[in-house]
Amino acid sequence: MTRHRLAVVITTLTVALFACGSGYGQETARTSRAYITNFGGDAISVVDPRDAKLVANIRTGGKPHGVAIAPDGAAVYVSNEADGTLSFIDPVKNAVTATIPVGKAPHQIEVSADSRHVLVALNGDNAVAVVDAGARKMIRTVPVGRAPHIVLRSPDGRHVYVTSEGDMKLLALDAQTWEVVGETPLLAFPRVVAVTPAGDRLFQTIRWLNGALVIDPAGRKVVDRIALGEPKFAEEGKDAHGLAVTPDGKELWITTQTTDEVTVIDVATLKPIGRVKVGRDPNWVGFTPDGRLAVISNTGSGDATIVDVRGRNATGTVKVGAQPKRLAVGAVNAGRGTNN
Repeated sequence: MTRHRLAVVITTLTVALFACGSGYGQETARTSRAYITNFGGDAISVVDPRDAKLVANIRTGGKPHGVAIAPDGAAVYVSNEADGTLSFIDPVKNAVTATIPVGKAPHQIEVSADSRHVLVALNGDNAVAVVDAGARKMIRTVPVGRAPHIVLRSPDGRHVYVTSEGDMKLLALDAQTWEVVGETPLLAFPRVVAVTPAGDRLFQTIRWLNGALVIDPAGRKVVDRIALGEPKFAEEGKDAHGLAVTPDGKELWITTQTTDEVTVIDVATLKPIGRVKVGRDPNWVGFTPDGRLAVISNTGSGDATIVDVRGRNATGTVKVGAQPKRLAVGAVNAGRGTNN
């Protein structure tokens, strides 16, 4: 090997080692983060679930309600119910890069599988707003019945599910045309909906039931019910609320506000197989992409509980803001710094 070629090789290796060791090039490394909306204020909290610590508080707008992470990890979106707006967040800088008007009382939001569109349930406009994420503008609204609350993408990206509180039904939208292609009568006031990774089952919490409905999305009908014991019918505001299926599809976790705990359900048998004590009035639950940790927002105690999924035990509590509600957990292009 000539001296010139040897010098090039040494220089290349030196640059590579420097980049790995110094943090250069790591500012966009994919990192697990939890984004929690603090409905009692004007900010969201960013939590590192692995270390159970607060990374940042980011001001977005009045009564932040819904939150979603783009599948490509490049952006986070937050709906501000009091302001009727949608905020765009850069997860590297932990900062809002834009805020646009979308409509009355925006609730939960979702991002399309290709990260190109953001769907916003407009509870006060009886519609779902479709936002072009790149252009940062609303391109259309889709009528979906009275008081839409939750928007959820199917695992294959072909459909978007929307709960209509006022009409007591679950709608399915085509993710290409954004048109309503089907609906499932619920005969009850819907809370939150979750889906298995295979997309073959939906789980829906409803008002006053301490449990959830089981829905066949293909047949668009309720096929079973999960009842968590006493009280089967909870007092108003103390229902089973948030729920999510583990990434491996084996367990359904339901926040049960009547007992300040999370109940773990076997998806195959629909029977309870465990419980985890968390904070007061648990609202929402999400999992890290590897399925090792769960994050639960506790509205009554103003904090988030980090849970070891396999051991079903709380490993940490992180103080966040006032009335934390929705949360999104996922891999983002997160920076190393904080912005408290």
